[in-house]
Amino acid sequence: MTCSKEPSKALLTDLYQLTMNAAYFDNQKADEVATFEMFIRSLPQDWGYFVAAGIDEAIDYICQLQFNDEDVSYLQELNLFKPEYLDYLKHFKFEGDITAIREGTPFTVKTPIIRVTAKRPQAQFVETILLNIVNFQTMIASKASRIVNAAGNAKVIDFGLRRAQGRDAGIKGARATYIAGVIATSNVEAARIYRIPPSGTMAHSFVMGFKNEIDAFRAYANTFPDNAVFVIDTYDTLEGARKAAKVTQEMERDGHRLVGVRLDSGDMENLSEQVRSILDDEGLGYVKIVLSSDLNEYKIDKYTKDNTPVDYYGVGTEMITAKPVSALSGVYKLVEDNLGPRIKLSENKRTYPGRKQVYRVEDKDGGYLYDVLELEGEYHEGSPLLEQVVRGGKKIRETVPLNEVRDYCLDCVARLPIEVKMVRVIKHYQLKIGTELLKLTEELTAQYSGHGA
Repeated sequence: MTCSKEPSKALLTDLYQLTMNAAYFDNQKADEVATFEMFIRSLPQDWGYFVAAGIDEAIDYICQLQFNDEDVSYLQELNLFKPEYLDYLKHFKFEGDITAIREGTPFTVKTPIIRVTAKRPQAQFVETILLNIVNFQTMIASKASRIVNAAGNAKVIDFGLRRAQGRDAGIKGARATYIAGVIATSNVEAARIYRIPPSGTMAHSFVMGFKNEIDAFRAYANTFPDNAVFVIDTYDTLEGARKAAKVTQEMERDGHRLVGVRLDSGDMENLSEQVRSILDDEGLGYVKIVLSSDLNEYKIDKYTKDNTPVDYYGVGTEMITAKPVSALSGVYKLVEDNLGPRIKLSENKRTYPGRKQVYRVEDKDGGYLYDVLELEGEYHEGSPLLEQVVRGGKKIRETVPLNEVRDYCLDCVARLPIEVKMVRVIKHYQLKIGTELLKLTEELTAQYSGHGA
């Protein structure tokens, strides 16, 4: 199996990856084997778990990594690197092994989600792009999972493109939200690339473009007789609902049905109830209600608990940016090399040494109880989460279709303890530390404390 080919992205990295590798090369360390693991240090406030996303993209990047002539020419212009090292980069590629958890897997802090073992320069170099891809997409998928949980039986649609921090964030973010359970996206490019169902309604400007609100509804229904959703709060929400009901009855006479109405302002809980009554009184119980406008999991959770009659939520800014969380604390740390298991003892940034495996322990009904982190090769009950995906620089795990990733994610999240899925979380999903890992950690801590490595 080969990775899809794209233009070189080798320079999408931090300069220190190149300078460290140049020093490894100069000091005869380029053939040493090293192992690094990626994990996230802490959960944002009220979050009980993460949802892994971006794993497959990161792996594709790593296994197609190479420097082209333009890359090397630019580095030469910097007058920073020796000719011998630049020559070395011309043949640089990833030839190591990677283990990773599955895309869509829920996990918690300090859980290794990707492990890279390769010659030291190769294992070191992939740090920046791996963190760039996985931190962002995991953040958006995790935020989306919280919103989907809060919505209960209602469905969530991604409306985030216009507020995303650039094109790439809008597209990759839409994919991440879909993995977490969002049913559709307004982002047509993301829909095309990933085969996510596209969804959209109309803007207030469309309604304002006609002399009368009802004329706007009729015009839109004429063009989209079986796919129309009217935005009804441009002027007066309840009057808009009555006009939408009138047009819907006209559509019925021609054998068509209105899909729904959208509310985007005001006291939406109260208005939703009144709009539902207007539609139901006219025999239009099938017409769905869509809410949008600065929604987040806290607002949606309240609507759900109050039994607000909502069928769909269009969520934009706060989901595509994960507001108020600006970034995840994902890191990539050396855990083993030719000197043996390695440990970092920096205050508040300590790491667990050695190659590790994560085991998920379930109850008799298949619900997730907790995970256990243990040294690789040490037996523990439960199912291992890390599996080999790259061997000798070649992918050995097929990329799973996005719909299957989504189904897997939703199944996994459903198995999590209810306490970790609440909007105001009671507890975080638990990671226990295995006996052998604790023992090794204590030994290395005693060895290096006060002395340095």
